[in-house]
Formats: sequence, structure tokens, C-alpha cells
Amino acid sequence: MASQAIKRTWDYAQLAKDSLKLRWSRDDKSREAAQKMVAQRLGKMRGLPQKVGQMIAFRANPATAESFSELYESTEPLPWETMRPLLTAAWEIDPEELFREIDPNAKAASLGQVHAATMQDGRKLAIKIQYPGIRDAVMSDLKSLGWLASPFGSLSRDFDLDGYRQTILSGLEEELDYRREAAAQHAFAEGPGRHPWIVVPAVEAELSTENILVSHWVDGDTWEEVQATWSQDEKQELGRRLLFWFVDCLFEYGQLHADLHPGNIRFLRTSDGPKIVLYDFGSIYRMEDTERWALLRLIQATRDQSEAPLPLFVSLGFRFDLLEPMSERLPAMCRLLFEPFQAEFPYDVKQWQLGTRLNDLLADHRMNFRMAGPPKLVYLLRSFQAIIQYLSGLDAKVMWGRAVEPYLARYQPQAARLAVPKLPAQDFSSLARHLKVEVKRDGMVKASIVLGASAIERLETLLDPETLERIEQEKIDLKEIVRNVRRRGYVPGDVFGLVDAQREVKVWLE
Repeated sequence: MASQAIKRTWDYAQLAKDSLKLRWSRDDKSREAAQKMVAQRLGKMRGLPQKVGQMIAFRANPATAESFSELYESTEPLPWETMRPLLTAAWEIDPEELFREIDPNAKAASLGQVHAATMQDGRKLAIKIQYPGIRDAVMSDLKSLGWLASPFGSLSRDFDLDGYRQTILSGLEEELDYRREAAAQHAFAEGPGRHPWIVVPAVEAELSTENILVSHWVDGDTWEEVQATWSQDEKQELGRRLLFWFVDCLFEYGQLHADLHPGNIRFLRTSDGPKIVLYDFGSIYRMEDTERWALLRLIQATRDQSEAPLPLFVSLGFRFDLLEPMSERLPAMCRLLFEPFQAEFPYDVKQWQLGTRLNDLLADHRMNFRMAGPPKLVYLLRSFQAIIQYLSGLDAKVMWGRAVEPYLARYQPQAARLAVPKLPAQDFSSLARHLKVEVKRDGMVKASIVLGASAIERLETLLDPETLERIEQEKIDLKEIVRNVRRRGYVPGDVFGLVDAQREVKVWLE
């Protein structure tokens, strides 16, 4: 055990060294080589490092993602000679006697590897075997990463480190106990998995143990195959179904698959349209009813500007002491967070720019908001970010409002009965509702546009070529103008104007 711990520490030292090379690479060739080196080392370390690599791969830009994509399932598995005795010990029979056929070649994942097997009756199964010693390795990883013992410097007084520690540990305990995962997989199949677009492989409970999980084998196209071979119409429908199913998981069942990276998902073409096959149920986010109703009510409040958001955030588990100093920014922040649900057109998530816009809006309050959220919300955010990545990769533009409206109506009574704290808070009345563009010639209005206030984000596309030419001549920075609107919190006021002998252009929010 001591030698394994020493080796793990050495591996982390080498990973840090490779990561520094990646950080300081100055040209594309050296950067690509460093990325591949980091990815290979993450894969060989398995466990938590490989999970981190998978998150990097799915959320990174395409150039970076290519280097890390093999971490989904193509890292080198352990030899069959190493894994076979684990099955024999668990089942008290040689697996090659139990099955008609078992493939010694496996697909590797972060905590275990999967072998295909065929029963005597012809059924095909997927046998997931946990890597020997992976539990100790994961706990060592957490300590090496500083999650368990190291405070967050001066932020540790306000940051709920104990809450995040317990959340991470609880999640890992569930992922490392395949009996619990088998129960979660069955429960998911009876809940969100009953959706006609979703396929959850059935569990063979009699063959499953703490370290072995046996499910029916269900295969399909990989994420890479979908992107490369599916038509745009098929991709569009797949994106729509992914989003509608995600919203259904949230508000109908209160259960989310929180590890939706491409290694845990496959896609089927069927006569009834695309379907989604899900694997690996070790990370499931379960919402309390109060969280579901508070989130629904927050979306509704943003859509119709009916109540202040601060009490609803507190009902979701956010800390009042950290949100109160930024209370006046919360209405505008809700506009950004729930913008797709307000759009009256198919929404393109690639144009959202959520991170950039939130950073401009929150400014010095960014850390407050990040620290205010309840620790377990990290799993909701992880699932949500995965859906966004799939929609972006599919180039699918979806009517988000139509996805949520049935639940806003169905659960309105429950949401209305939710008791929220009575707190002094800023409502939506301070926000601009409309963007207006007006062009005058000789004192007469020649053109006028009235759009929703969020249209300020695409201001450049709303202006005619003549105006854009003048803006360039005057060296006006439209991007900086839009950033200033964000920094002011999207409040009513002038945006900019141009006046010359022939005409007058005025842009404002009201």
C-alpha cells in the first residue's frame, strides 16, 4: 500500500510537470504534444484524474478536446488475466464456464472496465468490473488535489468547504459501490428512463456485487459518429429530444444523470426518431420538491417579472448573506441565466455567451455568487452544462419555452404554495424591457425598431451598413458599449447616438 501511495504521488508530480509544459507552450506543435502527454498520463492514472480529463475533453474547445477525447473510453484497460480472478472470487465459478463467450478485450473507463459477454441462452451482457485498489487511489487523489484537507486560503471563512467535501465524498461512495449504482440504475429506469426517447439497460441483479455491475448490452452510435454521419434534421431532432427530456427529468421526476459525458451515452436511429442510450448511473442528482418548485417559480418570475428573485434563490439553498450585497444584480442575472426559456424563437446556445456576459454583469460580485450556491448544486450544473454542449455540437436550435411551459402550468399550485422567506429584495422593475433604434432624416423618423432588451447583445446585426461605416469612421467600439450595458445591469438609458448633417441615429434601452 505504501509503495502504491508513493507511486501515486510520483504520478501527480509528473502530471504537474506536464501541465506546466502545456501552460507555457508557445507554439501549436509543442502545445499539441503537451496536451497529448497530459491526456495520456490522466488516462493511465485512472480514477479521479481520468474523470477530470473527461470533463476537460467535453467542455474544451475542439482543438483541446481532440487530445483528451480518448479519455472517454479508449484508455488502455487492465489485462484480462488481472480482472478474471475478481469475477471468479465474486461468483465462485470461472466466468468462462458461466458464459458461452466473454470478450477478454475491454472498454476502459475511469473507475472500471467493461467486458462484453454472451449468456448460454444468447443474451448479451455488459460486465463492468471495478479496478482493484481504485477506492484507495481515489481517496489518495482527493488528498493530493487538496480537496479534503487544504483550506481555500482567505476564502475558506465564507466557502462551504465542509459541504463540498461531503458532497464529493458522498458522490464517490455511491460511484464506488456498484450495488448502489445498480439500485440507482433500476430506479432511474422506473423514472426518467421510462421516457419513450430513453433507453436504460436492465440490470442483472443476481450477478452484480459491490465491485461488479452486470447489465444488458445495448449499443448505439457514439457522439463522434453522430456528429460525423447524422443529417442535420436528425441532429436537430436529437437536440430537441435531449432538452425536452432534461426538463422532464428536472420537473417531473427530480432526478438527473449527472455524468453525461460522451463515454456514458449512445444514440440510436429508429423508425420513431432518435433515441438516447444511457450508461453509468453512479452519479445521480436527486432534487427535493422544494428545489423543483423554487426553480420553476424562479423561471416563471423571470418570464413574467412577477416577483423578486432573491427569496427564491434562498429557497433553492443559496446563502442570503452572500447574495444580499448583490441583490440589485439578481434580476438581470436571472434574465441571462434563463434567457433561452424567455426566447420566442428557436434558441441557439452558441450565441448565448453566458460566461462572458455574467462576468461583465456581476463584476466584483462573481465570487459571491459562486460561493453562495449549495454544494450539491454542482451536479445540477454539470448535467445542465452537458446538455448545452450537446446542443452546441449538434447545432440544434430549440424552443426552450415549449419545453418548460407544461410544467409551469402543471405544477403552478405547488410552486405557488412554496413558502419563501420575506426579504427586502430588488424586483425586475429596474430593468429595461425594450431596445429601441431610431433613425431620423431632416427631423423626420425614417426607421424605428423595437425589440426585447436582450437584443442589445446582437446590436451590430441590427444596424444598417451606412451606420456601421460611420461607427467605424468615428472609432466607436460597439463591443465595449455592450459590455458597459451589462456592467450597468441592463437598466434603462441611452446606449449611443450618431448625428451628422443628413441624419440622426439613436439607440437606447427603456
